[in-house]
Amino acid sequence: MVSASLLIKDGQVLTEAGLVRAGITIDGGVITAIGRESNLPAAEKTIDAGGKILMPGLIDTHCHFRDPGYTYKEDFRSGSTAAAAGGITMTVDMPNTKPPPNTLQNFIEHRKNAKGKAVVDFNHWAMPTVIKDVPRIARAGAIGFKFFMKSAHYPYGSEIAILDQAAQLEAFRVIAKTRLPCLVHPHNQMIWEAKVREYTRRRKTSLQYFNEVTYGDDDVIETTAIATIVLLANSVGCKLRVLHVQGRPQLRVVKAMKSAGYRLTVETNPWSFFKIGPLAIQTKEDREENWRALSDGTIDLIASDHAPHTREEAVKGHKNVFDSVIVAYPFCEHYLSLFLTEVNRGRLGLSQLSKLTSENVAKHLQVYPKKGTIRVGSDADLTVIDLKQRRILGRDYPVYSKMGYTPLEGTEVRGIPTMTIVRGEVVMEDGEVIGKPGYGEFIRPSPNASES
Repeated sequence: MVSASLLIKDGQVLTEAGLVRAGITIDGGVITAIGRESNLPAAEKTIDAGGKILMPGLIDTHCHFRDPGYTYKEDFRSGSTAAAAGGITMTVDMPNTKPPPNTLQNFIEHRKNAKGKAVVDFNHWAMPTVIKDVPRIARAGAIGFKFFMKSAHYPYGSEIAILDQAAQLEAFRVIAKTRLPCLVHPHNQMIWEAKVREYTRRRKTSLQYFNEVTYGDDDVIETTAIATIVLLANSVGCKLRVLHVQGRPQLRVVKAMKSAGYRLTVETNPWSFFKIGPLAIQTKEDREENWRALSDGTIDLIASDHAPHTREEAVKGHKNVFDSVIVAYPFCEHYLSLFLTEVNRGRLGLSQLSKLTSENVAKHLQVYPKKGTIRVGSDADLTVIDLKQRRILGRDYPVYSKMGYTPLEGTEVRGIPTMTIVRGEVVMEDGEVIGKPGYGEFIRPSPNASES
């Protein structure tokens, strides 16, 4: 008797207890059984995993999909298609769009726009720059809020940045009442502006000077900002995630604050570990320290920072790095393979990688155990991986991002996602995205979701 819509057989299932040789049955979009195939019910459809690993679908919470306002770079359809290609089953996009989702009406329109295009499940970070709308946006289902401490060079500028510390404190205070997290891009605007003025006066504005300005003086632009926002958020009980944490000075600060009892979640991105593209942000020593921070728990989660820009914008940015776009990193379809390569090299455990890209993320978003794990009753969000298969990025398969290229082109990886399954539906198979725009569902956070 058929009692499931899908059976996945002969898989190595990555559970929270480790790898288990088992099959999985799925019905109604959720996992109904995990175990020996002889004990599982019959299903309408069967997928033979062929001994491959089934890990929880990745949740990427740092996607700049540029929709609406900058859809010549990316939109929800192309961005979520790229995500599906990379083994991602849920995305949360960043709100530097035009208009940004900083009012209830803007957020609702943003959500409707994404629903018609998304291939995978989704939610959005909202901007807390219209403070009276923060509670209403929360009730509309937002996953949380995000703001920049850096004055943006985009036309919307002040709509996405909060520079005044009193205003930052007030935003944290109001967000804390919603019980949702707030993400912050740390940056000391005053020191930045002083350095930029000096380097501009000396006509040192090309790409080679970016690191001197941004990370010079023991990375004081970031470290002072991190310390400030941790103190402000903790003072009013706001659940804080600090973005782009990488390098020895920043890691020293977050380690010290965690040790002192301050609450914060630490996010990092692929470029913290690999020398990628035209801008080598990290030194070798910093990259090694970043790897150690993954192992010792200083870093809580990984997100792609998927950042598409056109070639023309990137070239322009290299001429004056202080007032324009400087890099274009469409990471969401490739970053899993980068880290799986390191799993093969023994630098990173597969269970550890899954926690950093799925379980820990779901807990921070308050969608766990609906998302972020493989267990009975959870959504059937699965990424099938082949740790043995090799691929040349940017050559063996098309780049689904609207950019059409990747700074990773020519990089050989070992370990790739071969299938992406969202709520029991296959949306990617063998590098081809077959999911339909509009299939992705808006996933609301639950205040009763587990965080541990």
